[in-house]
Amino acid sequence: MITIDYSIIAEIVGYLILLVILNTILYKPIRRLLEERASRMSSIQGDVEKYERNAEQLLKDFEMKLAEARASGQNEMEQLKQEAREEEHQILEASNKESAARKQELMAELTSEIDAARKDLTAKIEAFAVDISQKLLGRAI
Repeated sequence: MITIDYSIIAEIVGYLILLVILNTILYKPIRRLLEERASRMSSIQGDVEKYERNAEQLLKDFEMKLAEARASGQNEMEQLKQEAREEEHQILEASNKESAARKQELMAELTSEIDAARKDLTAKIEAFAVDISQKLLGRAI
C-alpha cells in the first residue's frame, strides 16, 4: 500500500525545485531561441514575399514596355511601308510622264524625218521614173 509520509513531501518539493531550476536554465532559453528563430523566419518570409511581388511587378512592367515597343515598331514599319508605296507611286508617275514626253519627242522627230524623206523622194520621183523607164526600155528617153 501507499503510505503518505514526509518523504513524499520532500520528493514533491525536490521535484518543484528541479522544475524551477530546469525552467530557468533550460526551458526558458530554448523557448527564447525558438521564438527568435520563428521571428527571423517570419521576417525572412516577409522579405521573400516582398521580393517576389517586386519581381512580378518588374516583369509585368517589362512585358508592358515590350508590348508597347513592339506596337510602336509595328506602327513605324507600317508608316515606312506606306511612305515607300507613296514614293514608289510618285517615281512611277514621274517615269511615266518622262517616258510619254520622250515618246512625243521621238514621234515628232520621226514625223519630221518622214516628211523630209517624202519631200526628198517626191522631188526625185521624176528622175527615178526616167531611170526605171530607160532601164526597162533599154534606151534613153
